[in-house]
Amino acid sequence: MTYETEVDLMKSEFLATAAHELRTPMASIFGFSEILLTQEFDEDRRHEFLSIIHKQSKLMASILNELLDLARIEERRGKDFVFQATDVQALVNEVVDGFKLPEGRSAPTLLMPTETLFIMADQKKAQQAIINVLSNAFKYSPEDGEICVTIERAVIDAIGDADTRALSDMVTIRILDHGIGMTPEQLERVFQRFYRADTSGKIPGTGLGMSITKEIINLHHGVIDISSQISYGTVVTLKFPVAQF
Repeated sequence: MTYETEVDLMKSEFLATAAHELRTPMASIFGFSEILLTQEFDEDRRHEFLSIIHKQSKLMASILNELLDLARIEERRGKDFVFQATDVQALVNEVVDGFKLPEGRSAPTLLMPTETLFIMADQKKAQQAIINVLSNAFKYSPEDGEICVTIERAVIDAIGDADTRALSDMVTIRILDHGIGMTPEQLERVFQRFYRADTSGKIPGTGLGMSITKEIINLHHGVIDISSQISYGTVVTLKFPVAQF
């Protein structure tokens, strides 16, 4: 199989999957709107159906927006990223201050070094990656579950091989939750597009957030690591190259 044929096949599979994911909310919107147009209901029932239509419309908008975002990232391959030395503590504080907390939830605990650390990053895209992970941490943890964000300079391993040394001079942003966790099998699929560890449908999401995050981190020449254990929670570590002055 040639490279071009393989790419075409991947695109076809991706479009088929995207169409399948969009079909479900579209069917709900079409079905409930048709019922409202053809039958009479009391106000409570109408409100219930309209709420379902609104929820499914919101899901469709999220899927389409994230699909477009992913397509732009893949097509431009970081050509529109503006890389500059970025104060990572200020970056994370801005994300946390602007993050819309779920009702009744406390802000994440921040553990930061006293020394200001700088990374080479596109500020908006780096924030997007952090927000995606932080959002998952809240969605997949209980209401009383603490979320912790830790920033630190990666330890340099001078004894390691070339790859280890190349990855050592980095700043890590570690986001820890005490949520439902994942099995090893789920961990293997976490970056697949549209894959969601929760199959109940009770936790909102498109299944594209971690795919987008991985693309962003890769284009920063960084690394994303995930460790998780069922019933104990998940730790996601985003590693960005240290800014060289």
